[in-house]
Amino acid sequence: MKLVSSRKNRRSSDPLTRNITPIANNSPDRRPAPINNTTAPDRRPAPINNTAAPERRPAPQNNIPTPDRHPVPPGNGVYPNGRPVQNSNQAVSRSNVHQNAGINRHPNVQQRSNGNIKSGIAKKLKAKKSPLKPILITMMIILILSVSSFVALGFYVDSLDTIFPNVLADGINVSGMTLQEAIDHLVYIGYENNAEGISITLIFPDDTSFTVTGDEVGLSFNAQEAATAAFAFGRSETFFKNELTYIRSLFERTELTDLSSPVFNDSLVRSLAAEYTDQFNKTLFSGSITPNESYITLVRGTGLHPAIEEDVFNTAIQTLNRAISEHDALTVTYSPGVNSGDTLESQLIELQLLFDEIDYPPVSSYWNVETLSASASSYGRTFDLDKAKENLINAVYGEQVVVEIEVLPPDYSQEYFESLIFAHTLSTSETRELSGNSNRLSNIRLAAEKINGIVLNPGDEFSFNTTVGRRTREAGFLPANVIVNGIFEQGIGGGICQVSSTLHDAVLHTTLNVVERSPHGLRISYMPKDTFSSEENNPLGNRFANDAMVNWGTNDYRFSNNTDFPLRIEATVSGRNLKVELIGTKLDDNYIEIETVILSEFQSGEVEQQTDSLPMGERRVLEGSRGQLGYRVQTFKLIFSADGTLLSRDSITTRSYGAQNRIILVGIGPPAEEPVFNPGPGTGTGPGETDPGPGTGPGDLDPGTGTGGGETGGGEGLG
Repeated sequence: MKLVSSRKNRRSSDPLTRNITPIANNSPDRRPAPINNTTAPDRRPAPINNTAAPERRPAPQNNIPTPDRHPVPPGNGVYPNGRPVQNSNQAVSRSNVHQNAGINRHPNVQQRSNGNIKSGIAKKLKAKKSPLKPILITMMIILILSVSSFVALGFYVDSLDTIFPNVLADGINVSGMTLQEAIDHLVYIGYENNAEGISITLIFPDDTSFTVTGDEVGLSFNAQEAATAAFAFGRSETFFKNELTYIRSLFERTELTDLSSPVFNDSLVRSLAAEYTDQFNKTLFSGSITPNESYITLVRGTGLHPAIEEDVFNTAIQTLNRAISEHDALTVTYSPGVNSGDTLESQLIELQLLFDEIDYPPVSSYWNVETLSASASSYGRTFDLDKAKENLINAVYGEQVVVEIEVLPPDYSQEYFESLIFAHTLSTSETRELSGNSNRLSNIRLAAEKINGIVLNPGDEFSFNTTVGRRTREAGFLPANVIVNGIFEQGIGGGICQVSSTLHDAVLHTTLNVVERSPHGLRISYMPKDTFSSEENNPLGNRFANDAMVNWGTNDYRFSNNTDFPLRIEATVSGRNLKVELIGTKLDDNYIEIETVILSEFQSGEVEQQTDSLPMGERRVLEGSRGQLGYRVQTFKLIFSADGTLLSRDSITTRSYGAQNRIILVGIGPPAEEPVFNPGPGTGTGPGETDPGPGTGPGDLDPGTGTGGGETGGGEGLG
């Protein structure tokens, strides 16, 4: 059988079906050969290409022919329309081609590939080219170039360091200049000192006037400010707005005005306003107000309202600013307004002005801390302004009204003030050094000398630590008993707490202000006797709660002079007695008492402490550790008038003073031949250096206790 291919037959672009030709069928009904999975020996398909086609999943078969596919030609190799089959030598069995291509097609339809369809569409599009395409491309290029140019111009404007074209600063062309060039140019042509021709003249209703020129007030302008404003033109908006402003400036002139705020000194204007206002008010009225040393004579009159200085000044300044803006000489008339027939309001204002001039308070003498002396004093003057206004209102026109001027004496004349300085002893406190220890007494004497004669000016603050200084051997202080953890030890400066406590007791008996005070941790016995508190409230009989412990670096005693007069501290030691007096000024006859109220007691105990410094079995009371009760106490300050009337009773403080245990040393050292027991203090065996008392009461030995760190760093403070 010969296969005939037709040249007019359309070829598929699909590589799998492009070379396939229909297979002739000699059957009478010319039905397509059945599809099978075997290939007849004499119907081998021609090779499609050099490589095997990729395997494809077969499409589902159906009996509906595809409308756009050509039918398979009959067995004679010719389509029904008479077209021969092309490439007869490549004719193969359709079933074998379908099998090789991996495609399952309808037996009556020639498959057309998708590639062939796309190729056909592309050919149609090429055949129908639009004539608008070149135009659109040209317009797109023009648009891109325009946008690029506009953006490029924007960047140029943004980087520009000169003032925009056609820009005038207050009438001066500064376009194209840098900021510094514009400043130099404005300065060069005299922009800053351009006050020539600027002036104002202010005329009062009585034809008096004053004139002020720009040069007289030092009128000047700021070239840098004007140049900066011109340079900023067109640069304060967005990127594109600035560019549009620049483009407009290429074709339009921009005149910038009032770029620099004028600067001038208004003191001359204020001075002239005050002078001419006062002159106008004095000569305007037919009425009068005449003062002398003792009284004021008022005459009610008629006329214009008085001029007001602030109004005159404001009018002048406003006119001057307008003259500067217009660069011209201007004249203005000031009119305070016409009264309808009387000048009562004007005279009341003048009376107020006179009162402001005459009325001044007296000046009392005071303590001058710079000269350390009493300052000068002066008398004051005034008159009853309300009464004077009332009399003037009720007076008829032309009637005289006399107002008396009152002389005011000062509270303290200089002579009287000087007579009060250091004129009174405000308080006195005395304590006694009880131990008889020479070093302790020497420390007390040294501390007293350091505070003696100290003068506190009004408002000054006294500091014990600052005044006495650090307690060292180099400063002259000696070792003496201090209390460390409830027992006595040697420490440099022992005993100075007696000085601070005596001073505090004296301060409590005045109205001076205590700033800082720390009480001792244990009760002390050297404080003055309590002659005010009842025996029931204070059976101990001394003001032990008035103590003040000091310790360098931790505890200070401070008080301030809250009076209007200087205060002097006098501290002396006579024998074993310490006396502190506060000398100042007392302006009343009141007196002060301190009341001590014991709220509760704390019992002391006896504690044994082993030591190898004593032979085995020997017992001895630790020196300075005598037993002592503790107390919780509250103190009150009572102020009485001269006739004994209680004026006030205020609580000062509530404080606990701990009990002191009796410490018995028990020896654990090598046994002695004859152990000796020392019963310790409180036996009444003699005054001694450490315990002169009988041991039945508060005792006479208490060189001081405290709660601080001690002069040696580990104690409870210096007693």
